[in-house]
Amino acid sequence: MNCNNCPLNIDSKCFKAEMAAKIPLHFRNIFLCNNDCARNCSEDGLCSRDLWVLSFIGQKEKFAMANAVNTMENLVKKGLSELLCYLFENAPYEARRDMWLRMTKEHTDQLYMFDALFEKECLAPLCERNNEEEMHKYQSCILFPQMAMA
Repeated sequence: MNCNNCPLNIDSKCFKAEMAAKIPLHFRNIFLCNNDCARNCSEDGLCSRDLWVLSFIGQKEKFAMANAVNTMENLVKKGLSELLCYLFENAPYEARRDMWLRMTKEHTDQLYMFDALFEKECLAPLCERNNEEEMHKYQSCILFPQMAMA
């Protein structure tokens, strides 16, 4: 999705005011953007869409669920492992599954970004030495975090 079609961009013809109504007034400026700030967020910080996803993924909010993979891509690209772990910890199973499949297909060299999650489950950092037999432990840690804690 580009900024011109984003429902959080007040300059967009796709802007959805009802989404803004979900946010307390004093926080709205964080979640809403316009064309001027949209040009800057791709380089300097997180997009309003990414903040929305991080905030509402745990509630299975429709827009957050639809954009979870895009947010994951931005977090990986910017090296924000703490936020990436937060996204995975809070996402429902279906979103975690889609994101994990994308990570293991497109970003195998960046799976180290999950080391903090793996460490919580007493798993060694994931590295190239790990073979396919061990990979299921890491996948289970990501996809079924409640079971790993039990």
